[in-house]
Amino acid sequence: MRLDYIAFKHDPARYITPSWQDLNQLSFELAKQVIESGEEFDLLVALAKGAWPMSRSLVDYLAMPNLVSLGIRFYSGINQRLSEPEVYQDLPISVEGKKILLFDDIADTGESLIFAGDYLLEQGAAEVKTATLFFKERSAITPDYYASMTNSWIIFPFEVREMSGLLSSNWRKQGVADSEINDRLKKLNFSKTIIKYFAKKENK
Repeated sequence: MRLDYIAFKHDPARYITPSWQDLNQLSFELAKQVIESGEEFDLLVALAKGAWPMSRSLVDYLAMPNLVSLGIRFYSGINQRLSEPEVYQDLPISVEGKKILLFDDIADTGESLIFAGDYLLEQGAAEVKTATLFFKERSAITPDYYASMTNSWIIFPFEVREMSGLLSSNWRKQGVADSEINDRLKKLNFSKTIIKYFAKKENK
């Protein structure tokens, strides 16, 4: 499944804005790949926190009863990368001897999937396969299953506050006027009401 990208003049980035319906369709496409592969898994491990929203749809389509979350941290603050990744939210159950499907929203650099996969094997998992909604060619790992390939910046519907603030800040640094920023956010399908609400909160 391919989504059309949006580009702005003098901005080197390209953006795609999948809707909730798009993400549900991508989850379905991902589930079909797994089902048609004939592989069966004991457990779906969703990486916090990007995989959370659609992990519920994925386990439903796969008719899998077991879903847990694993949280991995690469940064301790803005631009403060840890010398080694760390697990900040550990598994609530044992994975020993289990065949695991490791799920994330996107394989970007691939570091999270690689670290999490190794960690699960260290915890005794019998086998780990990876699945993502999106896959970027620059990723150090190609997921065993993925629903869409893109090199665009993905703006998810579950990160409106974070992404609108980050994009606005980046564009201001590029010298983009606030009126143009508002137009760009509108084209990227951000809700004007939601953005206005949080802008007021942050300017208090």
